Amino acid sequence: MKEIVKVKLENEMDLILAHKRAVKLCELCGLSLIVQTSVATAVSEIARCAIEYGKNSSLILAIDQFQGKSLLKAIVSDSNDFSEKVTEPVNYAKRLVDDVSIEKKPRDFRIILKQSLNINGIITEAKIQTFIAYFKIEPALSPYDELRRKNIMLQELAEKLKESEGDYRILTDSLPLMMFSVNSRGQILYANKWLQDFFGTIPKELSTSAWQGCVDIEDHPSFAKDLNNAFQWQSQMNGQFRFIEKVTQKSLWHNITVIPLKNEKEILQRWIGLLVDIDAQKSIERALKDNKELQKTQEALFANQEELQQKIIELNRSNYELEQFAHLATHDLQEPLRKLFFISDTLKRKYAAIIDSAGVTMLDSMIRAATRMRELITDLLSYSQLQQQKMSFDAVDLNAILAEIVKDLEVQVKEKNATFIIDDLPVIFGNGLRLRQLFSNLISNSLKYSKSNVPPRISITTQQAKRDIVISFKDNGIGFDEAYCEKIFGLFERLHTKSQYPGTGIGLAICKRIVELHKGNITALSMLNEFAMFEITLPLGKNENGDKQ
Repeated sequence: MKEIVKVKLENEMDLILAHKRAVKLCELCGLSLIVQTSVATAVSEIARCAIEYGKNSSLILAIDQFQGKSLLKAIVSDSNDFSEKVTEPVNYAKRLVDDVSIEKKPRDFRIILKQSLNINGIITEAKIQTFIAYFKIEPALSPYDELRRKNIMLQELAEKLKESEGDYRILTDSLPLMMFSVNSRGQILYANKWLQDFFGTIPKELSTSAWQGCVDIEDHPSFAKDLNNAFQWQSQMNGQFRFIEKVTQKSLWHNITVIPLKNEKEILQRWIGLLVDIDAQKSIERALKDNKELQKTQEALFANQEELQQKIIELNRSNYELEQFAHLATHDLQEPLRKLFFISDTLKRKYAAIIDSAGVTMLDSMIRAATRMRELITDLLSYSQLQQQKMSFDAVDLNAILAEIVKDLEVQVKEKNATFIIDDLPVIFGNGLRLRQLFSNLISNSLKYSKSNVPPRISITTQQAKRDIVISFKDNGIGFDEAYCEKIFGLFERLHTKSQYPGTGIGLAICKRIVELHKGNITALSMLNEFAMFEITLPLGKNENGDKQ
């Protein structure tokens, strides 16, 4: 802040001097006559109070520069705090200048008046020095008549302004839109009746934080962005946002326009804001858009129906080809295998004397390969039959099925010294043949993938959940990485080589399909080198139509 001139406030003559010097500084700064009068009158009002209630008052007229703007400051200071005596004069001064503030410190009481300067750019240091020089050589003044004339002029202007303001309020309250005006600092000075009725409580300023509760939460980020851009560039803001009505708490669409008003030197004076209700228009737009989207959806649906019909035709063709493959696997593919087994067996029995060890090894390899081929064909045939056939369902005693399986696997159980821990299993509604195949595959897997030096321990536990039964098969075998819990149910999926553990990679795919045909679910859980567990959920009964639930 640069001090231009200082006036000691002791008597009425000092008051006149303060007024004149305030007018002159405003004139030097390029302010209009009206603004000169307003600023000088505001200074006189505060100076008069200082003379009346202060002890050793003084007035400092200064120029302050902040963030690219220049301000004229009038600072009335005193060691005595007379703030209780100046409430009305301060309020009056606020009507005349841009800002009035009070600062209180021990033995330092100040009333500060601020007025923006209508000058392009910041006032240079050289310019400020000319101001200081002028007041040093200022000629003598005859203040009284001039002060009276300017006071009368100010009163007339105030009356005209009051009359103009009344006309403006009547006009804005009668228009069916919301209007408000904002000063250059963003403070809302006026809001018409429409805006007050809509929001209830008017925000004190036009800022993103003050209007946060007025704008729909989804629209606030874009509203804040547009408003900040308008303030930054002092440009017009236009946008469509949803504003919240106080009474109904509904978010209604409005078009908002905020216009910057500048003087002839392009200095911002204030902002004017307008809000127009466009909620009905938006409803029509949404209805038209929904209608177009519905038409597009219908067109897409017709296209999908045609595609679906084509897929059904292709699926029926694939099913027919699968049936042909099942027939081929049952008869044509297995016949050559039977001949291979017969020929290899005959060669080993009748020509053993003339076949050397290398030939025997080759025959054994051929038999093993043929055996794997037969297992693969058998498993594929079994899986394809599950895809084709419609199974019949009856009451099935799972305890009886499990006992038969353990008996069938008696040789393997004794070889591995396996033990079983089995809960009492229920009677369910299902296909006995396929459930036997399901349980057999799971128990065989537990025996196959057991640890070489640890006897297998297989636990089969049950738990009832509403109308379902949950059966868990858990072993203490080699387990597998849980990353493969879903993958292992795919066709031909193997986690080990054939040399390590024989098999076709179809067994668990068959298990999954059997469970699905029973309207159930199967999941896997494992820890590598610790355990593997398969959990099967199956319905217990059947519905009124005789179908399984």
